[in-house]
Parts: sequence; structure tokens; C-alpha cells
Amino acid sequence: MISDIQKDCIVKIENKINEILDKEIDKYKDNEFIKSSLEELKRLSQGGKRVRGYLIKLGQLLFGKDDESYVDLAAAIEIFQTAILIHDDIIDEADKRRGMDTINYKYKGHIGISKAICIGDLGFFISYRIINNCDISDELKNEIARVYSKTLHNTVNGEIVDVELPLKDMNYHKRMSDDIIYDIYVNKTAWYTIIGPVLIGAASASASEDDKQKLIEMGTNLGIAFQIKDDLLGIYSSDGKMGKTLNDIKEGKQTIIYKYALDNGEKEDIDLLKKYYGNPKVTSKESSLIADMFDRVGAKANAEKLVEEYTNKGIEIINTMELKNKEIFMDFANYLLKREN
Repeated sequence: MISDIQKDCIVKIENKINEILDKEIDKYKDNEFIKSSLEELKRLSQGGKRVRGYLIKLGQLLFGKDDESYVDLAAAIEIFQTAILIHDDIIDEADKRRGMDTINYKYKGHIGISKAICIGDLGFFISYRIINNCDISDELKNEIARVYSKTLHNTVNGEIVDVELPLKDMNYHKRMSDDIIYDIYVNKTAWYTIIGPVLIGAASASASEDDKQKLIEMGTNLGIAFQIKDDLLGIYSSDGKMGKTLNDIKEGKQTIIYKYALDNGEKEDIDLLKKYYGNPKVTSKESSLIADMFDRVGAKANAEKLVEEYTNKGIEIINTMELKNKEIFMDFANYLLKREN
């Protein structure tokens, strides 16, 4: 359940995003090409849970800062979120995002891909400019830019592995260490979804270097738990709930669930994976066979256990720290990790 604090943040972040993008649109009102691209960026920026923006607020609250200074920073990271999802939709060949047509689907063919690349890039540059224009000290601005840059860098590194790993054959997947999958979880999810936003909020509230290091450790564990939960939802939730057109089975996504089944399944289980996992033409009925097999061999139960273990590791770190508003942060962490969509 979304708290009143989060609801208030969502409204403020949404209003700020619209304000920023409306100004951009007005600035280019005489240039139909740039104006229409900005309108597409605004369209796809609507909605969403604003998880990353809210975590900037929570990062501030943990160190006793409670004002509106997070809003610009939150708008920046949420516009970046939209931008990277626009690029992600090209990779996934997705036709829907947040219930709306993706740019690559709406415009079709090469022009759709080209527009999506340009509009995603535009979002990246706008997000950096928002940070650069924040009314904060140069020292703080530089620190936030460093965290932001590292977050983006790690995210792309994780995405590179996530995109290319499914292209390797099953023998490679069976031989490889689980660490490769965890590297994706840490780079693509933990930094992007939790560590980066919380660190930005903590930095703007003058957190110590020791505390920031502990937040990285905490965010790493919660981020891994968040991604494994997302992997479970990608298999065991309907497309409607997740808002995705292609599920993880069709994409052949390399997850700890898949790796467990590959390492522990019988011959008929491996044959099922060979036949259907990563097959873009797999049907709902065939996907259900994979999901049932994951359950039968213990891959689902193992993933659920790992979500709990990594969540508890994150909570243990938080509990060793002298922080304010811990309960608000932990309520949100539990909301993320117990969500059903």
C-alpha cells in the first residue's frame, strides 16, 4: 500500500516533470520536429510509481532533512528513468510501456527506432541539465553528478551483459558462475533503483562517508532482492499486471531462477528449457509449462528464499546505523519487496 508521504511525493514529482517538459516544449514551439519529440518524452513520462524519485526523498529523511529540495533531483532521475526505458523498449521490441504505445511501436520500422534513440538521448541530457541548474553548492552538485554518473555507467554495464548473455548457448549458461547474474542484478538494478537515488538524497542531507558506504551495502542487498522479486513477477504475474508485452520466458532472460533450474533439473526439464525458454513464439500455455517446471524443481522456492535473505541482509545494515525515520524507509522497502506488480 502506498503511504500518504509517497502519494504526496508522486504528485510533486509529477508536477515538476510536467513543468520542466512544458517549458522545453514551449521553447521549441516553432520547431515542429523537436517539439513533437519533447511531447513524446512527456507522454511516456506520465504515470509510474516514482520509486527512484521517492527514494531520494527517503535518503534525505534518513538524515533528518525534510523539505522540498528533493523535487528537482527526483524529477531529473525520473526523466532519466523514462529515457532509459525508451531505449529498453527498442531492445525488448516492446509495444507497450505504462499502458501506452512505445515510440518504436507507434512510428514503426527504422524511423520508430531512430526517434526512440533520439528522444531517449534527449531525456538523458535534460536530466543532467536539471541537476546542473539546481540551487545547491558547487561541491554538493559535483558529488551528486558523480553519483548520478556512476549510476548511469553501472546501469549500462549491467544492460550490456543482460542483452548479450541470452545469446550464449545453454552449455555456456550451465558452466558460468552465478556471479555473472548477480553482477547484472547489482549494476542494472541495485545501483539504478536503490543505491543511486538513496545516495543522492543522503548526500544532499550531508551524510557522512561511512554512512554512505553502508547505504551502498544496504542498497546492494535490497537491490538484489528487488530484482529477484521482479524475476518472479516476470514469470508468475500476468502481462496485464506487469505491463509487459514480452515476458522473461520469451526473452530468455538470464535469471537466478533459470540458472537454478538448469543446474538442478532432470533431463526432461532441460529439454523443456531448450524447447521453449528464449523462444519468441512461445505461447502462454508453453510458458506455463516452464513456470510449473521452475516450481517443481525448486527454482521458484529458492528465489523466494533469496528475496527474504537479501532483504534481511539489507535490514541488518540499516539497523546498525543511527538514522532518523527508519520506519518510513523500511515500510517502503517492504512495499517494494512484497509487491504483486
